[in-house]
Amino acid sequence: MAVENKYVNSDIASGSRVNAAIGNNGSVLRAIVKTFEVAAADDDGSIYRIIKDVQPEMIIKNIIVTNDAITAGTDYDIGFYKSLETGGDVINADALADGLDLSSAHIEGAGISGIAAVAVENVEKKIFELAGDTISTKIKAYDIAFTANTAGTVAGTISVKIEYIVA
Repeated sequence: MAVENKYVNSDIASGSRVNAAIGNNGSVLRAIVKTFEVAAADDDGSIYRIIKDVQPEMIIKNIIVTNDAITAGTDYDIGFYKSLETGGDVINADALADGLDLSSAHIEGAGISGIAAVAVENVEKKIFELAGDTISTKIKAYDIAFTANTAGTVAGTISVKIEYIVA
């Protein structure tokens, strides 16, 4: 094999102007930040819906989780649910992350991955595919939520930065 040293995006190679945050097919990478509180009295099994009505064609590029130390908060998942207006049923509670340990603080710049459960070969898949749906079974919109399997014993703040592409 020869050592390759080339641009992989044809827009860059041709010298045409490229947005600083370029995504698939020239789409723009966007980000949203959500912060929420976990109360000391919250029970295991609590669901924290951080984004409502996410379009099924959205592609998640990255999720960074930062948090206060939540004592004994050792098992949080990030995944997909139906909206509360349509029953709120779980679709795949740990499609993005499974078993995040938030018992220690994770600060900005040293956050933990919220897409740790997504295999490398699936990073370009759309939300409905990561949720386990197909084109024929996908729903109109998904909620992205944290599920606290082991919520912990103290209150704490969790911040989530989601980078995504709308296809």
